[in-house]
Amino acid sequence: MSIVLLLLGLLVLSYIGGFLVGGRAIRGFGLPSGSEYVTLGFLVGPQVLGLVDRALLDVFAPLAHVALGWLALAMGLDYGFHRSRRVQPTRLLVGLAFALATTAVIASLVWLVASDMFAGKDRLLIALGMGAACAETTRHALRWVVQRYRARGPLSDIVRDLADGDDLVAVIVVGAAFALGTSASFEAPMSPWAWLAITIGIGVLLGIVAAILLGKEFRLAESWGVLLGTAVFAIGMGARLELSTLLVAFAMGMTIARLSRHRAEVRAMVRLTERPVLLPALLLAGARVDLEPVPEAWTTFVAVVVAARLAMKLATGMFVRTAWPSVRRAGPLLGLGMLSAGTLSISVGLAFALRFPGPLGDTVLLTAAFVTLLGEFIGPGSLRRALRNAGEIDDAVLTPMPSASREVA
Repeated sequence: MSIVLLLLGLLVLSYIGGFLVGGRAIRGFGLPSGSEYVTLGFLVGPQVLGLVDRALLDVFAPLAHVALGWLALAMGLDYGFHRSRRVQPTRLLVGLAFALATTAVIASLVWLVASDMFAGKDRLLIALGMGAACAETTRHALRWVVQRYRARGPLSDIVRDLADGDDLVAVIVVGAAFALGTSASFEAPMSPWAWLAITIGIGVLLGIVAAILLGKEFRLAESWGVLLGTAVFAIGMGARLELSTLLVAFAMGMTIARLSRHRAEVRAMVRLTERPVLLPALLLAGARVDLEPVPEAWTTFVAVVVAARLAMKLATGMFVRTAWPSVRRAGPLLGLGMLSAGTLSISVGLAFALRFPGPLGDTVLLTAAFVTLLGEFIGPGSLRRALRNAGEIDDAVLTPMPSASREVA
């Protein structure tokens, strides 16, 4: 396949994403995690049909960097908010705590398992990558279930708020891993902690600049210019220094959301572009999934990660039922409804595959894709059962709504 044909295909996918978001098709069409596009990318990639080879994917690496940065900017703008309201601080902290615990447990187990396959810095990098890729519960899948079945009640709100709170852990861990692996140098040597601070500082600084330029009055055309200019500059600077564009853009989005009086308008602008950017990024991620250079024991990685993630999500569900007595009827398997992974997990995997090509990056991306697919089979159905047990889904509404909310798309 030529560069022109691949670019045309990505543009078509982007148009499809815009078509769905724009409300001109069935809303909520497709799987909540978007994993069907990852699968499509894998099928057309070097591993199966070979329509896209590795050299061609490398040509589109800058495009993938920009896509990941833009998606992270959208996450940052939305972090800590549900629509126009702020997530309760207690729930935000609980989501952060369990995401951190999940990351720590998975990273520790991977560190032990990787002793015979990776050494030195690579061993630590793959542990951090696996932990970050498996920390999230994607809010898209939760919103998809809640809105598709018109669920209303305390459990819906709690689970959604917890899912909104775990993104920060993943992007910071990725930022730390990239800071550890950067080869950029100045006259004075710098520690990984200094590089991590620089990563966050770039995002915060450009977020402040964007908030100032957005001004007091909201003008759509000018706002697009400000947002695109500062975002591309932030992403380019992060990529040039071999730092995490995910963390740079996420920090920029969080800063804009807290400093600009136009957060709602800016978030609405970016929301319209999120799906058109996401679908090509998922396709590129799927095409980069590579089984050949991955160590033969990669199945051990996947088994360990899946078991640890399952245990931690079940523990999260048990804590929710204990801390909030009003949702105890959801049942002991509530945690299975929080297994859904999606955009952030795939973004972490793709970011590692781009930054650390070879067995390290390929293993992280493969695991992220596997966790996302597994969560697609288990998460939405389990959450629906938990919501039904909690009395937040009427038996008469087991047939989904003919159209899901525009927000899910």
